[in-house]
Amino acid sequence: MPAAPKISINLLGLEQQEHTPVGRFIGWVTTYGRYIMVTTEMIVLVAFLSRFSLDRQLTDLKDEIQQKQDIIAANQDLEIEFRQTQDSLNKIKTILTTQEIPTKTINILHSLLPSGTYFQTLSINKNKITSQVSSLTVQSFSQFLINLSSTKQLSSIEIGTVDKQTVQGIQYTLSAELAQAQIMQPAKK
Repeated sequence: MPAAPKISINLLGLEQQEHTPVGRFIGWVTTYGRYIMVTTEMIVLVAFLSRFSLDRQLTDLKDEIQQKQDIIAANQDLEIEFRQTQDSLNKIKTILTTQEIPTKTINILHSLLPSGTYFQTLSINKNKITSQVSSLTVQSFSQFLINLSSTKQLSSIEIGTVDKQTVQGIQYTLSAELAQAQIMQPAKK
């Protein structure tokens, strides 16, 4: 049998299509438009496939965050203890740097005390001294008053509530302020 002739039907009319705006648009869509469509579909497929890796990364990050939160929660007691220790060390440092003021003040007062005179109570607040003092004899009382008045390390010295008892001797209250030169700065290390 002879080969059947190839039949081609063109309803658009190629000769007329090339010269009209609609024909040019259809020609462009059928040639370049399909390349654009294929490229767009490839971009969509890449985005779709990359979503799987992004989901995996998101899951890994959530797991990592949860692990770190668990570690922080487990070490919270240690951190609280560490902060408390650090606060205690800061308080100790403050005490050690200001401790020299009472020590020097006690040394000054000790150098002023004659024999037979002693402190029943002694309170030192920054630059103010208050005390309850006992002197066994009138001589030790007068010598202590002379020593207090002759020192330049104390100012605003006040003796109050003098009471003489037979067994304990002369009891009196003492209040004084350290002279400005004696107020010490914290010790430098």
